[in-house]
Amino acid sequence: MAEWAAGERAVKAVVLIGSRARAADDVVWRADAQSDWDFHIITPDLGLFGDAKWTAGLGVKLSRYVVRRAAIGGMPKVAALFDGAEADFVIIPEAPWRRARWLVRWGVHRRSKRLQRMLQDLAVVVRPGWRFLKGAKVWEPLYRRATAEIRDPRLSDDEVLSLADGFACDAVWTLRKIDRGELLAAQRMLHRSLAETNFRLLHELRLRRGGRSFPEARRAELVLGADELTAITTSARAEAAELRAAVEKGSASCRELVRALVGDSWRWPDM
Repeated sequence: MAEWAAGERAVKAVVLIGSRARAADDVVWRADAQSDWDFHIITPDLGLFGDAKWTAGLGVKLSRYVVRRAAIGGMPKVAALFDGAEADFVIIPEAPWRRARWLVRWGVHRRSKRLQRMLQDLAVVVRPGWRFLKGAKVWEPLYRRATAEIRDPRLSDDEVLSLADGFACDAVWTLRKIDRGELLAAQRMLHRSLAETNFRLLHELRLRRGGRSFPEARRAELVLGADELTAITTSARAEAAELRAAVEKGSASCRELVRALVGDSWRWPDM
């Protein structure tokens, strides 16, 4: 990657992030044989990464290449499978981030909520560690300021209550689908919404209590206690009894998490 980037004028910076860039002495953070490779690429030419042609310069056989938009602020994220390696590339447009770099230098991020939200997406993924392969002199100060001065995204009490209300609505929907015999739809909602909501609530609770936690239930088995793992584990085949039991278990966990986060101000609706 470093050799390829050095010869690409359109590539202003390449940053190795994720477990491959983290300290090897921490079992929770360090990479293992299953770890992928994660990179930020800062460029004025997003079109360069619209297809896989550029990967020819890496000297590694490519198997699959897909462009998604689920990264920082909706920016392109490339997922690629190479011979013996899996990699993700977040493609960062230079112009708005060059402007952000100057605004941070002037301290605007301390009073601009919009800039803070923009930097949060960056800081939360690079805070554990990063390593510049190109462009460090220009861009690393932004990474340092963002991780030092921008707090990770958190849930307010109102957002917790909104998630709880959404959980209750989706739980009722799921139970009705089970009663109707739409078991696959119920199974999908169980994981897509109910389990996801409890993951987010537990993540927020652990952060408020000063514990270690990662978004998207990452490394949960390494940082959560046995009771926490039991509370958020969801498992049910497409059978009515198992699905109904899973919804009831998830609902009980949701109530306990909300109570721990905001007290007794929220009540489970009559179902």
